[in-house]
Amino acid sequence: MDTVEEFEFSKDLLQQFRSYKHLFTLSAGIILLVACCNIISLLILLVNDKKREIAILQSMGAGFRCVASIFALCGMATGLLACILGCALAAITLHQLDSLIALLSAIQGRAAFNPAFFGQHLPNELSHDALAFVLIATPLLSLLAGLIPAIKASRIRPSEVLRSE
Repeated sequence: MDTVEEFEFSKDLLQQFRSYKHLFTLSAGIILLVACCNIISLLILLVNDKKREIAILQSMGAGFRCVASIFALCGMATGLLACILGCALAAITLHQLDSLIALLSAIQGRAAFNPAFFGQHLPNELSHDALAFVLIATPLLSLLAGLIPAIKASRIRPSEVLRSE
């Protein structure tokens, strides 16, 4: 029996599917970049709102590393929480994929995915390599994103902040 890859009509379609993989990888990279920028902006706003408290901590003896670690760990905690929530939602979605496809098909009034190309069921197995990558990379990227506001927070001059308020 011939495989789908041996038919001339399917070669262009399979090449298109392979290019989608690269497009989705690029999209995921852009989404990660935007998420890191959101963490940075969130923590910078937090630093600006907490300048007085940071100045009081510094005047009580908290050092550069202590103040910086507070905000770096805050960024990492944000990323870890988002990672756990995202992985849980991904697992639920994969577990209910056939039901979601049936609902989408009912809303559209036609098959959401052509069974001639995709088969009767879409793949719904969770890749353990991808899961491990996400569970490791997301908190690390969040920690790195939290370093910029952490450095900003640690450079606050207590005398200037407390005098201005």
